[in-house]
Amino acid sequence: MQNIKIGLMVMALLCASSAWASSTPSATQVLVTIHPVALLIKSAWPELEVDTLMQANQSPHDFALKPSHRGVIAKAQHVVWLGSDMEPYLEKALLRHDQVLDLSQIFDPVSEGHDDHDYHESPEKPDAHDHHGEHNHSGQDPHIWLNPDAINDILKLVQMQLGLPSPDAFLAQLTTWQQQAKQALKHKRAGFVSFHDAFHYWIDYFHLNQTAVLAIHPEQPIGTRHLLQVRQLLEQGNVACLFVEPQFRASIVDKLQQGTTVPVVRIDPLASDFDVKKSQFLEFYDYLQTQFITCLNPK
Repeated sequence: MQNIKIGLMVMALLCASSAWASSTPSATQVLVTIHPVALLIKSAWPELEVDTLMQANQSPHDFALKPSHRGVIAKAQHVVWLGSDMEPYLEKALLRHDQVLDLSQIFDPVSEGHDDHDYHESPEKPDAHDHHGEHNHSGQDPHIWLNPDAINDILKLVQMQLGLPSPDAFLAQLTTWQQQAKQALKHKRAGFVSFHDAFHYWIDYFHLNQTAVLAIHPEQPIGTRHLLQVRQLLEQGNVACLFVEPQFRASIVDKLQQGTTVPVVRIDPLASDFDVKKSQFLEFYDYLQTQFITCLNPK
């Protein structure tokens, strides 16, 4: 009889333990539409379960929403996206989701919890020297993850929306990185040409000299007149390098660079080689810094 009682008590404890475990909330699940922002959020809060909607090397400029993507969105606990100007193809799919965070809110200086940073468009430069060509319909550059000054505001938005603790350890590392990077890129004033106008914030933050952008709008064909203007810049010998991105066709770059001494430097603003679960966002920033130094150091 005693053994029976002990057995019943053990079973009761096991059942209670199982019930408690099933009622314990799992880790917060976050679906981020674009890879580098997912890398940022996971680096700031390692305890989160972070997934991405797009593949790591997939550009939002030519993304096509499929029924399978809609299913992933519907199952997500939280969704973080860049807003309708950068990702218009997601607007309808997100209408029925009640836990959506639009990071384009950082462009609104009166939004609660945000500092009044200036993320607005700089005055336009004409023709081939225009490095502010790619902005959204509200006049903002949507590549906010490439702005070291905006990272704090992005994380504040995520923290408030998801009810997370302040990512103090990550922010301390970011501050140290900013100080080091400013020294490393100080006085790097040589001109360079970018394939795609993704680095507006990065250029302004480090006071760099982008003399031209090849594809003002990557989803549109590059005009012959504009190609000739960029070619003339390369032939003049005042361009340190031509940046090319893996997401876009390199054949045009090869033809443009052929016959000149301007080197081509690969740079990836989407952090495709950095695994969200294994890498750190500041490793991605280190990589960008290294690519710019490779381009701008005297040859």
